[in-house]
Amino acid sequence: MAKDEYSQYLETLGEEVVQYRLANRMPIGDKPENNPPYEFVRNWLVKKAKARKKAENRRFWAGILIGLVAAVAAVIAAIPVVKSWLR
Repeated sequence: MAKDEYSQYLETLGEEVVQYRLANRMPIGDKPENNPPYEFVRNWLVKKAKARKKAENRRFWAGILIGLVAAVAAVIAAIPVVKSWLR
């Protein structure tokens, strides 16, 4: 099998299944010809973990940005009310 086929096969299995089989020293493939090399599987899992972490970071910073925009909007909306109190 070529690397693209290995990647596609691993995607079909799913990350959790691949991790479970790797942790329990089980063959990854259901047939010997579907068994990707150990290093390929480890690199695939690392790449998946990095992509997941990057997506989590992106969501985190998007939430921070939305919160910051909401806080600035609240301060701007409160300015007329505060000015009327101070008169």
